[in-house]
Amino acid sequence: MIGIIYYAYGAPKSLDDVTPYFSHIMNGKTPPPHVIENITAQFKKLGGVDPLAANTSRIAKGLEHALQQRLAQPVKVYNAYKHTEPYIPDVVNTMLEDGISTFITLPVNPIMSSGAAAFHDEVSALLASHDVTIISGQNWHLNTELLAVYKDRVHRAYEWISTEKRTHTHVLYTVHSQPINPERNELYVRQFSELAEAISKAAQIDNWHITYRSGHGKGDWLAPDVKEKIKTLHAEGAQGFVTCELLSLSADIESYFEIGSECQKICEELQVDFAQAEFPGDSYDTIQALATIVESFIPAAQ
Repeated sequence: MIGIIYYAYGAPKSLDDVTPYFSHIMNGKTPPPHVIENITAQFKKLGGVDPLAANTSRIAKGLEHALQQRLAQPVKVYNAYKHTEPYIPDVVNTMLEDGISTFITLPVNPIMSSGAAAFHDEVSALLASHDVTIISGQNWHLNTELLAVYKDRVHRAYEWISTEKRTHTHVLYTVHSQPINPERNELYVRQFSELAEAISKAAQIDNWHITYRSGHGKGDWLAPDVKEKIKTLHAEGAQGFVTCELLSLSADIESYFEIGSECQKICEELQVDFAQAEFPGDSYDTIQALATIVESFIPAAQ
């Protein structure tokens, strides 16, 4: 039986999970009360549930259904997270108990981040002593169907900008910044750049840039920062901006606000148009793209 582990960093399912979530990130240390208060306030600001938790759960169900229609072999899809339940080791044990013989690791990240790389390595290490096949789902960021999903999201946001400002509108692609380390950054930046370029070509966008978020102004982190880039481009005559996150198929709390309402506020102050491209999320086209991506790995297991 084929088993797919669909992985994300963490997905709190309740406000009660927020403190344990960040405590787990900090290796068991409880964050200071004011930090927890700020983080909890951000989750509450959503006015709904955590989108990453909701999306990844539905994606797993949808992907399993799609693959069952496509494959002759039995297949199951499991959610797994690094900092919330169900944790990766527990999921791997469940899969072994279920009789999974071929394991495919599939992260929520289209590009190879350090977290995605660690996920692939952890699953391989956990299964090292078992007689099973392990396939790391890597290098799918330029999949044709995935590009069509992103083209749709970017094109819709771009077309939302008023016609008179559209020719002076810039698309700003983002991923989480990282400490500058040329060797460690190479694959991350290259795949990010390749994906941004491919989407822009498909959507026929000429004014586009790769930018970073969550670097908190640190000079020794990857730049340019998306908010600073908005200000710079505005000074050069830009009249509209579209932001598009490429690190995750589903919105997490950090990216949701940073390239959404926080960038929107800057654009309002500058009196320019703004639109945030939707995340691929758990939509039909995303599910079908992921099913095609998983199918492309299956021959290696036979």
